[in-house]
Amino acid sequence: MKDLQEIAATIGSLPVVLQALLEPVDQSCLTIRPEPGEWSILEVIGHLVATDSGGFRDRIQAIVHGQPEIAAFDPWEAIDARDHVALSLTDLLKELTQERATSVRFVSGLDEADLSKTASYGVHGTFTAGDFVHEWPFHDQDHIQQILDILKANYLPHMSSTMRRALTSHDE
Repeated sequence: MKDLQEIAATIGSLPVVLQALLEPVDQSCLTIRPEPGEWSILEVIGHLVATDSGGFRDRIQAIVHGQPEIAAFDPWEAIDARDHVALSLTDLLKELTQERATSVRFVSGLDEADLSKTASYGVHGTFTAGDFVHEWPFHDQDHIQQILDILKANYLPHMSSTMRRALTSHDE
């Protein structure tokens, strides 16, 4: 098991990481969906804001308090509930920073007994509260990679076909 303080610090660092990565990026790059059915960078950040409570804290707290079933979370519902592309990067990161401060305190307040408590999640089976605690930074890092992929794709059209082929080829 990873140290809870390390996990808390890792999830707490995300807003600063995203600010450093995205502050120099043009607004148009932040708002474009790379493909239909995929999220823009601002929508990814909106998703991260929504999942702090609905996807992680609420579920972990329910498991710790003995709820037998883990509530479902629809990520698209949170995206569709607001117009994230109308928001500024600064405003979304401020929201994420506030959510993360609450989340860091929450994770820091858990103990081994809390992490070992279990609940069922439909066809997926039984999970511990610790499973969700450990999935949290993993989830963040998946979305950092998603954002990096969007940013990288923004540069490809400005390169020669030779360079694009070299960068996207899997041949060594």
